[in-house]
Amino acid sequence: MKQNKLLTIAVICGSTVAATLNAQTSTETMPSQAEMWRIIQSQQKQIKELSTSTRNELAATRAQVEATSLAVDEIGTGGSQMPGWWENTSLGGYGELHANFKENADDKIDFHRFVLFVNHEYNDWITLYSELELEHSLAADGAPGEVELEQAFVRMDWTQRFSTDVGVYLTPVGIMNETHEPNTFYGVERNNVEKYLIPATWWEAGVKGTYRFDNGLSIDAGISSGLDSNDGYIRGGRQKVANANFSEQAFTGRINYSGIAGLNVGASVFYQSDIDQTKKTTTVLNAPDAGGVVTETDTVTQDGETSGLLTVLHMDYKNGGFGLRGIYAEWKLSGDVDAAAESQSGYYIEPSYRWTASEQYGDVGVFLRFSDFEYYKSSLKEKEITTVGVNYWPVENVVLKADYQNTKGDDSSINLGFGYQF
Repeated sequence: MKQNKLLTIAVICGSTVAATLNAQTSTETMPSQAEMWRIIQSQQKQIKELSTSTRNELAATRAQVEATSLAVDEIGTGGSQMPGWWENTSLGGYGELHANFKENADDKIDFHRFVLFVNHEYNDWITLYSELELEHSLAADGAPGEVELEQAFVRMDWTQRFSTDVGVYLTPVGIMNETHEPNTFYGVERNNVEKYLIPATWWEAGVKGTYRFDNGLSIDAGISSGLDSNDGYIRGGRQKVANANFSEQAFTGRINYSGIAGLNVGASVFYQSDIDQTKKTTTVLNAPDAGGVVTETDTVTQDGETSGLLTVLHMDYKNGGFGLRGIYAEWKLSGDVDAAAESQSGYYIEPSYRWTASEQYGDVGVFLRFSDFEYYKSSLKEKEITTVGVNYWPVENVVLKADYQNTKGDDSSINLGFGYQF
């Protein structure tokens, strides 16, 4: 550094001397030794000032870069000024496309469901879960689709064993109601026993607590909104928490055991003292007068109560490639309801086998499902359905499906499907 400075001084001095000699030649006036020394000192002062200015500018630039870097780090790590909320928010979802070819009916293709999950962790024990669904691709006046909010609840993990859910959540009943992504079950369509008797997919608004034991046993209990069915048709009584009637609350309980590898078995109950929350208006005729003429009528509003109790037993077992799944569900209604609707029940049993086709091309699974059930819709419907089919998973969260469904005494159908989850 010193050598460079001396060289610079020498060059400047040489230039100065040359200029001075030229000036001397032109003016024939030679500067004195003192004047030459003053010129050299002046040049040295300019060099020192220039060096100091450069160092100051470099220091200022370095400080600006460091400040910018700190600001970027603060944003990335969720600093207090600009918290990184997105780092605690996750996005997921699923979808499924169905093609149905039924005897004596029009062939149909339908993007049945498009679903988005948005979850957010507020901290290490409070989490928001939400699920927004578009059914049948198009929701508009006269269109077949609907936009539905199936879940929107906050879970608080008070301890490692005990948690509570508050908001809109899936009723803890059966197998498929809480886990129904298309890659998690066999068959193109969801099974009819859980569809009509559970009735999946079924969600309510309320509060639910869950306690988990170390041995794989868990207990759920909740109080929530309930059904509003005035004719005994259970599936038609779902209110979907859309300005729902809340005159009668419902109670749900479940006990579940998964302490053995591959086994999930449990029982659920749902009770509502009145699944018909609609007030009924009855016209009462007054007694006729002496001439036999009825002069007035009275209108009486009554609450025709219909209590409902649902009991469900479920089992889901996997051992290697072999799987066995089954459900028994039963509704008991009493009160102001058609006698044919008082008992509605059914079951299905589904053995399956899944194996790896290759490491590159994924898994294949085959299944057989037998369903026998009855449900009420204007009258009692009794169904026996046999379904056989195949699932192909090129990767775990993408599935292609095909099945043949035969309904006793009714038309058979061939169904094709595609589904995904992320």
